Amino acid sequence: MIKIEDFSLAWRWISSSHGDFSKATLNKLNPLSEDQARALIAATPINFPVGAKRFDSTQGSELTRQWLKGLVNDSQTVTICWDQETALALPWIVFCDHWDDFCYPSSDDINLYLT
Repeated sequence: MIKIEDFSLAWRWISSSHGDFSKATLNKLNPLSEDQARALIAATPINFPVGAKRFDSTQGSELTRQWLKGLVNDSQTVTICWDQETALALPWIVFCDHWDDFCYPSSDDINLYLT
């Protein structure tokens, strides 16, 4: 198991100049191994799946947060894959509340997997 402090993107959530998440929230972030991240990326469809939903996050952080919360049940887990080696699992509600600390404009293309 990888500790959040050892995760390559941890600075986004442990730095006071960025997310500065509480210890309780940090404990909900579960980094995946590189092998697990590769397996998720390998399973990703090439085309945008039928029935998938899109939203323009430039409409504002709070509107985006509300849109995300309306998509699925708060008790679900989401896994975020940034690339073939970098993935993190966390509660959906934590992602919704802090989505802009996980998705940086113009630098992040991510895949989300709900379970």
